[in-house]
Amino acid sequence: MNKYRHPKSSLFLMEIMINILFFAVLVTICLQLFFKAHTLSENTSVLHRAVTTCTSIAEVYQSNTDGEEIILSIYPNALFLEDTILIYFDENFVPCQKTSGAYRAMIEKVADNSALISFCTSDSTENLYSIEVSSYVPLTLNELMGGDMQ
Repeated sequence: MNKYRHPKSSLFLMEIMINILFFAVLVTICLQLFFKAHTLSENTSVLHRAVTTCTSIAEVYQSNTDGEEIILSIYPNALFLEDTILIYFDENFVPCQKTSGAYRAMIEKVADNSALISFCTSDSTENLYSIEVSSYVPLTLNELMGGDMQ
């Protein structure tokens, strides 16, 4: 009586193959999660810099009664088109010429002392961030009294 015994190595080989398959699936899922986290981190960094840049431009605009004039003096590469000012920024958010700009800040005059500042990539019209800013012009004593004061 000759009994044939199955080698146990085939069972061991199947276990290794299942473990490798399970490991490959987990690695794929983890890589996708890390890639998604990296993308969200980059987008958050760009959004934070856009908010900081728009806030800086808004404070410059509010610092004087003639906001356009002071913005053009601080950002010499800015383009002035009627009631709109365009300021271009490179990848590091440093003001630059239009040709090397990766991002664009657009300041549109809405009313006498208010403007809308929007920030987007230079090749897209989708806003990353926008803010409305108003410049406060205090009344003089003469204007309060409604007449000429001597």
